[in-house]
Amino acid sequence: MTPTPAFPTREELLDRWLDDMQVLAARLEQVHLPDGFPFDYTPASLPELEAALLDAGSDGDFHRAALPYLGEVLMDVCGGRWDIDAGTGGADGDPVVRPDPALGLPALSLTTLVDVALAEESGEVFAREYGELADAVTDLRRSRPGWQPVKERSPLDPIGPQPVPPRLRHWLAEREAAHREWARGTTGADEVGEWDFSPAGLDRLEREVRTRYRTLADFDAEREGPFLQNAAWYLGQVICLHRDSTWVYWETDPQAPRGSHHHPDNPWSGIPFTHQPHRRQARPCDPLDTLRGLVRYGTGYHLGRIVDDIPV
Repeated sequence: MTPTPAFPTREELLDRWLDDMQVLAARLEQVHLPDGFPFDYTPASLPELEAALLDAGSDGDFHRAALPYLGEVLMDVCGGRWDIDAGTGGADGDPVVRPDPALGLPALSLTTLVDVALAEESGEVFAREYGELADAVTDLRRSRPGWQPVKERSPLDPIGPQPVPPRLRHWLAEREAAHREWARGTTGADEVGEWDFSPAGLDRLEREVRTRYRTLADFDAEREGPFLQNAAWYLGQVICLHRDSTWVYWETDPQAPRGSHHHPDNPWSGIPFTHQPHRRQARPCDPLDTLRGLVRYGTGYHLGRIVDDIPV
């Protein structure tokens, strides 16, 4: 007898959805939305999102990619959390928003909301839903002064302020102390001042790395060496000074729960990197790996362009 296939539980579907959200949001921004879309998670962006969906028509991939963005904007006003209705939405279930329980509102099916927008064709469905949620919040605050809706953290939320662990503090201090000697070793004693942490000076850093390392094997053999460690620090300092970023370091912890910052499978744990922890959709940057890209990708890869792509 053929065994009956096991269907994923609601919890498994929800975990899968949360794991997919960042990829879907990136696909929405890079593939589906028109140039100039603000992608700022503000209510003002909802009519533009709805217009883009109407223009695309029956593009199921676009519809699903829009759900994380739409849900996050709505939860910014009503709080709450993500959930999955396992009984609808096919094999993946239907992603829903559950507003803050204090509001007493039912779960909101985002797939249904998109379907209504496509059927109505008014371009006003998303903004209207946001307005109704905002009105519910205002009404409750009248009877409960000081109350604010609470939103559970999701993969698309900013990571927030991060501690500076001793290992990062030591690494930064060590690199700063070694900077003058490093600069002299690259350009000569009379030119130390030219390493002024300006974006324009990144071309000089790029030339130094390309000259020293012809192959990835050469680069990887010196990853922990003084030249590359200080080169990575220098690039990271330029990013922090000019691109609204800060240094972050997550200690690797074998006991950390899977999916957390400190889990060994997280590629960002155990390395110093730059980030914008106050921004949604912020893209962390590993300065050492960015320098490695000069060798890996060749002459069409430039540090200046990489830095320019980081929001100010």
